[in-house]
Amino acid sequence: MRILIAAIALGFAGASLAQTPAVPSNPTPKDIPGAMERPDPSLRYRILFDVSEPNADKTKPHQTLRRAAAMLNAMAANGVRPAAGDIAIVVHGAPDVNLLTDAAHQKRFGTPNPSRQLLEDLAKAGVSVRICGQSYLGHGYARDELHPAVQLDLMAMTTIANLMARGYGVVRDD
Repeated sequence: MRILIAAIALGFAGASLAQTPAVPSNPTPKDIPGAMERPDPSLRYRILFDVSEPNADKTKPHQTLRRAAAMLNAMAANGVRPAAGDIAIVVHGAPDVNLLTDAAHQKRFGTPNPSRQLLEDLAKAGVSVRICGQSYLGHGYARDELHPAVQLDLMAMTTIANLMARGYGVVRDD
């Protein structure tokens, strides 16, 4: 009887774990009963979000960061937890501003970085957030202004090419 109770308890724990959002600061997409394509726990997902478009609403986290978080939450709701580093977000160009520390964003734009909490939650979920060093430094940002959850790479083209060669599928933000 104890074994049966333990098995039932473990079953409930597993079910609730699958429902725990990977990125708590972002909503989980609504479930669609009967949807044909869903995250598949038997697959290994290696996804690269290529981010080059400016933020549509400067008062909210960048829309592609939110899309990546929504995908991670949909995956978690379906029992899929990608390994650390298997989801990468590569930022280049105008969205650089979304990867600044709160202090740097406040100093430059008069408000805290609206993407800060989401960046931190994505990092906790194992997402690798990278920025093109050429565009970041070219926009006049200093290294110490970069949020610590973000990796500074030489250039986005190299990062994207390397990740694609390693088997990552690309999701563009346009």
